[in-house]
Amino acid sequence: MALPTSQASAVVAAAGFDFVILDCEHGAFDFGALESAIAACEGAGAAPLVRLPGADPFFAQRVLDLGADGIVVPQIGDAASAERAVRMAHFAPLGTRGMNPFTRGGNYGMPPQPKYATGYPFTGVLVESPAAASDLARIVAVPVLDLVYLGVYDYAVAIGAPGQVDDPRVLDFVERASRLARDAGKAVGTTVMSEQQAQRFIAMGVNVLLYGADTWILGQGAKAGLALYERHGWKRR
Repeated sequence: MALPTSQASAVVAAAGFDFVILDCEHGAFDFGALESAIAACEGAGAAPLVRLPGADPFFAQRVLDLGADGIVVPQIGDAASAERAVRMAHFAPLGTRGMNPFTRGGNYGMPPQPKYATGYPFTGVLVESPAAASDLARIVAVPVLDLVYLGVYDYAVAIGAPGQVDDPRVLDFVERASRLARDAGKAVGTTVMSEQQAQRFIAMGVNVLLYGADTWILGQGAKAGLALYERHGWKRR
């Protein structure tokens, strides 16, 4: 989700998805809009995850206090940065996150406080460059890391093939990364835009699929409506 409206997040969550990623790297969320979108996802039955703008401990602290179920951290270059990203999401002794039980994430200090239980928060990192891919064996060994998310669009840009996520070099990256991540007991995810892509990535071992983006879904729906008019030769008035 890049559109900073709780209604858009609620519609997508209500459609039946397991989780929604609220994108604070490329989206237009401020903290007020983010809190509303988190609540909307929860109310509609989807887990709210937040994609941070970078490995920012302050930002991670805020979004988890707002009640996000977890974070996905972009721009990870190596195992050391992956370890820092995971640590900033967790309380001591696993990490460096500050504790305040009186936030929304802590149910305002009142029991139950499920987001302070073992297993929270969910933590993921984006591997989206050849440099990070070369250190992937050490990244997937980071303790408490739940998800390795493969940024195929950034990877395609990095190898000089922007937008070409079906390039053989991108597919080799996905296949190798999936094998390493799954062998290490981590979930591995990426973006899919079609049934063909989904089938291909699942066959490679990807087990977390993010379907498109809100802006793309909106655009596809609008284009389908216009195509209906054009197929039937209906005139615009």
